[in-house]
Amino acid sequence: MANNYVIIISIQAYPFCIISTKYIKLKDKIYEVFLMGIFILFFTLLIVATCKINELKNIQYNQPEYLADKKILTIYYSNNGNTKNVALNINYIVGGDIKEIELVEKNYPNNIFTMSKQVRKQIKEGVLPRIKDIDISDYDIIFVGSPIWNFSMSLPVKAFLKNNNFENKTLIPFFTYSGGAKKSRIVKEIEELTNTKDIKKPLFMFENRICLEKQQIIKWINNI
Repeated sequence: MANNYVIIISIQAYPFCIISTKYIKLKDKIYEVFLMGIFILFFTLLIVATCKINELKNIQYNQPEYLADKKILTIYYSNNGNTKNVALNINYIVGGDIKEIELVEKNYPNNIFTMSKQVRKQIKEGVLPRIKDIDISDYDIIFVGSPIWNFSMSLPVKAFLKNNNFENKTLIPFFTYSGGAKKSRIVKEIEELTNTKDIKKPLFMFENRICLEKQQIIKWINNI
């Protein structure tokens, strides 16, 4: 056992993005490895908790004229929580109602490789998932949130846009992504799915910076 070593690689939560590698002798340092794991877990949970607390802090915000006296809905689909996080912040700022797009069948898998395979298959076959009905008839302005899948909107959000009537409604899209996004193409897709051109400038947020860019959301809302 004297020559046996284990490589411990730890990735601390964003925004620090610190990757540390330690070579620890198994026989003498196994307790140290255990303590390191406990510390990393505690530190990660602390970062997540701080992010959640920041969502509830008072935000200095003056409602822009285009939102005045309007019935507002924030609606979103979120597979891993990132888009939900942005949706909660938008709803907290502008008020109104908030709803989640839900699938009739089971949700997409969390494993990104399995999910990507399933999404590519559905795109190739031209299939959209079945979603639960959402009544949007009472709303004037609808913020629509989606993660980016395969450089475009998620399929549940495409289904929502296709299934509903957006006549006399203003759409304000927002997206979260970790890779690439064909931004101009996405806006064109929304126009095609909804048969409307009353679509405001979308917000694109990189997933790892959501907790740090609350002011970006406010600036976007104020300057649409």
